[in-house]
Amino acid sequence: MQDHAMQRAIGVFLKSRRQLIVDLMKLSNAIEGSLREPAESLLERFCQQMVDYLSNGYFRIYSDVLSPRTWTTPREYAIFDSTTATAMSFNDRYAGGGRFDIDSVRRELASLALALETRFELEDEMLSRAHERTMMAV
Repeated sequence: MQDHAMQRAIGVFLKSRRQLIVDLMKLSNAIEGSLREPAESLLERFCQQMVDYLSNGYFRIYSDVLSPRTWTTPREYAIFDSTTATAMSFNDRYAGGGRFDIDSVRRELASLALALETRFELEDEMLSRAHERTMMAV
């Protein structure tokens, strides 16, 4: 992938991550405030954005932008696998919209936020390593 196209793809990916975080915070605030109607629509939108983000990460960033050498340890792959499982489990429970138990969503949203934070940190490490390799190749 050309350097400019790679930078653009990473920029779009990071922009979608920022939006995911913003929507996670909006959803969390609606849940904490027991605002059922806004929470229902925010939950459905958040789930869709999260799945899009995860898919873009796997199929666009990890396969097109990052080389196999960027995945340096089985531990890193295990983290991605675990965080993906957590996110998809949350999505499977709540993506359909409609009624839900606020206390359950609150607990699961907290766990999901921690999983996503772990994933974002690892993604940043991988992107940094990829950037370093690119700079060394120049």
